[in-house]
Amino acid sequence: MNIALLTLLADAKPHTYSQICQTLALDSATLMTELEQLQQSGIQLIKEEQHCYWLPTAELLDRDFLQQALPHNHLIIKPVIDSTNQYVLDHLRELANNSVCLAEYQTAGRGRRGRKWLSPFAGQVILSFYRTFAKDIPLSGLSLAIGIAVARALTLLNFQQVQLKWPNDIWLAGKKLGGILIEMKQHSDLSHYQVVIGIGLNVALPTEITLDQPIAMLSQQQKIDRNLVIKELILQLNSVLDLFSEQGLTPLLAEWQQYDLFYQQPVKLLLEKQQLSGIEQGITAQGELLLQTEQGEIKAFAIGEISLRGKE
Repeated sequence: MNIALLTLLADAKPHTYSQICQTLALDSATLMTELEQLQQSGIQLIKEEQHCYWLPTAELLDRDFLQQALPHNHLIIKPVIDSTNQYVLDHLRELANNSVCLAEYQTAGRGRRGRKWLSPFAGQVILSFYRTFAKDIPLSGLSLAIGIAVARALTLLNFQQVQLKWPNDIWLAGKKLGGILIEMKQHSDLSHYQVVIGIGLNVALPTEITLDQPIAMLSQQQKIDRNLVIKELILQLNSVLDLFSEQGLTPLLAEWQQYDLFYQQPVKLLLEKQQLSGIEQGITAQGELLLQTEQGEIKAFAIGEISLRGKE
């Protein structure tokens, strides 16, 4: 994939073929091949006789609006990037606490367990939030706290049936809307952890995209500017992370229960070497899942190589 071409077209304005060739030092045949490859990757390009342009499925990121609305966060906005999480990880030394990297399009986005994260141009909220935590703060429940921040933001924006699936999925009206990916490093002086919080939410995906599971999009409930979603999301992250740093997950437990997709529902828990069935009974203050087994015993399971599914 030609990243230079993607970046050039990311303003969603018409560009003549001759201008593109001159800027990128391409001949006409190579340009047409590159454009076709982009289209095959799911990028919506409009090609006309003299020019082409990228057709976004949602509003583009508004740097001025976001910077004014979020004065306490340093914003890095990239039209095209390999991965917002990777960018933050690569620039930890120079980034201030609460910095946020945003992008219109990721070429190598990733999800939990190294899965590739689908990222159509301007069709999602794609952000990575940088935060440091003192070494003595337990981080086992962090992804759940982040989920609550996302759920709060969407609820405040009047989205209905916002749900959280342990440990890191965001659902909307019974379908997966997005997810959370947390990556961390220990600072060289060993005093604190450097944490990168990646969040992806579907806003409006192209109709030709097909996945192996039903997905939700914000546009299915209301037409909303992504910039408003991002603003509220970052404001809630600021608030929830401050609380989590001071008190951990405990003050958020009741709120998790409010959004818990499977609370008191039959579920199956897929462990590495076995599968357990039971009734989901919420979470602990350490972020562990509570499962009432078929024998009536309540067991706690830590976040790890575990998958939670609704029982069919």
